[in-house]
Amino acid sequence: MPIEEALMALAGIDIPKKEMEKGIPFVSFVVKEGEGAVFIEPRPLFDADSLLMVQEAAGGEILYRADYLRGGIGKYASGVLIFGEKPETFLKLLENNINSGNAKADTMGIYGYLEAHLTLCGLENLAQEEIAFMGREEAGTEDYRAANSSYYKEVLSFVEAGRRCLNTGTSGRISLPPFPNRSKFMAEWYRKHKGRR
Repeated sequence: MPIEEALMALAGIDIPKKEMEKGIPFVSFVVKEGEGAVFIEPRPLFDADSLLMVQEAAGGEILYRADYLRGGIGKYASGVLIFGEKPETFLKLLENNINSGNAKADTMGIYGYLEAHLTLCGLENLAQEEIAFMGREEAGTEDYRAANSSYYKEVLSFVEAGRRCLNTGTSGRISLPPFPNRSKFMAEWYRKHKGRR
């Protein structure tokens, strides 16, 4: 598509409020290709992070737009990244550009915020998989499965609280609640449930 059309599509993005309220940033891209460009529509960060791996534009430029919540209000940040020699994930490419001194890469200073969100997405996925696995008999004894399910539900609560902290905070400082300590949680769970089964 013509570069002007791709840039207009990037500028005109409107993420539905219902999607933004889930608390996960959305990322979209315009990748230059010769005289034209490819517009990559907004995707949740956990999905969009690996989209650039398929692009082969060494030395080329990519424009990105990240739509996110800050202080509970929808905002967006944009920047220009230079591709390296090999395809990278979005956050790795952003980090490399920041480290190499590209002043256009992160003018809003959102790298740490996006990295924290991606970590929360990974924890959420892990916890959901573990809870599903604990529903199967081969996962262990009934007590073991119940204790593990409870722990991973606590991890999901941490993810929700972490997103709330990131999205309602107004300063650039990232402050998350304490991560649930597995050893302490399991010891407490077994102490409370001892002899109940």
